[in-house]
Amino acid sequence: MQPGLLAYYRTNGKATDPGRHAHLYAGLPLEVSALVEIVQGLVVDKDFVGLYGLALADRDRLGEVDARYLPSILERLLAKDGRSLLQAREPAARFVGSCRDYALLLCSMLRHLGIPARIRFGFATYFSKSPDSYSDHCVCEYWDESQRRWLLVDANVDPVVKSKVGVTANELDLSRNEFLVASNAWRLARSGQADPDRFGVPSIGIQGLWFIRGSLLRDLAALNKVEVLPWDYWGLADRMPIDALPHEEMPFLDDLAAALASSDELAAIQAAYGRGGLIVPAMIRSFSPLHGQTEIEVRY
Repeated sequence: MQPGLLAYYRTNGKATDPGRHAHLYAGLPLEVSALVEIVQGLVVDKDFVGLYGLALADRDRLGEVDARYLPSILERLLAKDGRSLLQAREPAARFVGSCRDYALLLCSMLRHLGIPARIRFGFATYFSKSPDSYSDHCVCEYWDESQRRWLLVDANVDPVVKSKVGVTANELDLSRNEFLVASNAWRLARSGQADPDRFGVPSIGIQGLWFIRGSLLRDLAALNKVEVLPWDYWGLADRMPIDALPHEEMPFLDDLAAALASSDELAAIQAAYGRGGLIVPAMIRSFSPLHGQTEIEVRY
């Protein structure tokens, strides 16, 4: 383990820092399973609201998914229910988010407690009964000191999702085949071991190698504590049309995926992020579920 790596992931960054709301974290338990339950009582996935008997007729509620930073999410929560975060909300009073928001909140709490954690972008296999279906997804990864390894945790899989979607994976310790980090997905698709068109969100017609490229950049940014939204594009991933994939850039992306194969080399991760077309700039293109394609100023 590289010196300084765990220390780096023990502290919050701009997106995960609760800021002036840090006092809301008072009384958080140290057990990861208990933290996951707390997060599940605070967030409801925009794509799963129907599982809870909810409907999103209010455009403002759907707009919650565009909240980038923890303080904004916490303010939304408090506006609906001012009780302690330890108190589970009814689904209608939860923050309407995406998989990233479950991971963001859990990552923030873990770091606040001094437990190394980071968000990982990639693809899940456990939401579909098809063994070769890789759904765009985001989870939290934390360092378990007792086992001396990183564990992948999906707080998005609560008892309702588990039973109604039929998820059989252990959400508290996903295998690396159940959740593929983006670099592994890229190498799997590039080697011909998996069809690139099985990666993405086929239900709305967005899948393919170009989609994995976007996930690769988002995962690289998150490893540098820049936790963007799942629909953010910039640099090499920001092409018009969005699915353009210049052949001359493929070796560069292959090298990037290879560099991220070992996510415990902090110097390599930071060096890769500093290369042209990879670092998140002040202005990015975002494809909001509510507002569509927009140019957004960010402050990471």
